Amino acid sequence: MSKEIQLYLSHLIPLLEQRGMQITDQKEISYGAQIKLQRQDQKANINLYYSAKRGLTKVIGAPDGSALKPELELLLYGETEESTEPGMHLWHAWIGSDECGKGDFFGPLIVSAFYCTRAQIPSLSKMGVQDSKKLHDTRIVQIAKQLYLAYPGQGASLILNPPKYNELISSFKRQNQNLNDLLAWGHETAVSELMEKELPAEGILIDQFSKAQKAKLRLSRKYPNAKIIERTGAERDLAVAAASILSRYQFLEAMSKLNNRYQMSFPLGASPPVIKAGHIFVEKFGIKRLPEVAKVHFKTSQHLAYAPESS
Repeated sequence: MSKEIQLYLSHLIPLLEQRGMQITDQKEISYGAQIKLQRQDQKANINLYYSAKRGLTKVIGAPDGSALKPELELLLYGETEESTEPGMHLWHAWIGSDECGKGDFFGPLIVSAFYCTRAQIPSLSKMGVQDSKKLHDTRIVQIAKQLYLAYPGQGASLILNPPKYNELISSFKRQNQNLNDLLAWGHETAVSELMEKELPAEGILIDQFSKAQKAKLRLSRKYPNAKIIERTGAERDLAVAAASILSRYQFLEAMSKLNNRYQMSFPLGASPPVIKAGHIFVEKFGIKRLPEVAKVHFKTSQHLAYAPESS
């Protein structure tokens, strides 16, 4: 087997495993190598050939209608900017970013970024890194602490506690901008903290939060030579998943501090229990102090008779 094919497989196999595809067989064939894949009841083959004249050739074998085939085509042959499939790239080192708290009336908005290398994928997987929405909060705390210990300097978080958040969202609205513009600025800020360390990132992957891809636009202006992808479902990528865990961890820490400081429990989301907790807070501390704990531009504030001060 040629060194070129061996190198390609060393980058490809972790990506396949990340997508739940098991390698059932791997063998040398004439002028190349073959790997057989299976995910649940779906099967496929990948043949790799190398010659000095043609370089690396990739051939996918799969039955008609196979769910694996289009996914493998995007992975092996490249992606288009319009592709909606999550997180498919062959970067050796990259930055992923994700946020937490944008839908919660109480508490901060957190945006985190995480720098990842292909060599770190096995250890991140073993650590249990995955989309934070699939993890219990106690597990998130455990994994986040492991990430900080094992990969110092590879994570960055922007923490916008309610007073700062309210100040910024008011400023953005005065410029005829909205929450998505604030989120884009947050992603740019967190990612830039890592980029300024001159880490050898080949690309940036952002969990998409708006069709306009505002985070990608901001980062593209700041880093015109960088490869930037913003797409939905990006938490399947382990760098984005790690960022989502750091964001959730920082959010939980901030909520714990709020609960302790005001000696009450602040529910998450923007549901009726949240409104009830808002009434309790107003009764104890007064309506003017609501911006200390809540994102007051939410419609939830109207249930508490909060009127934002004119700017």
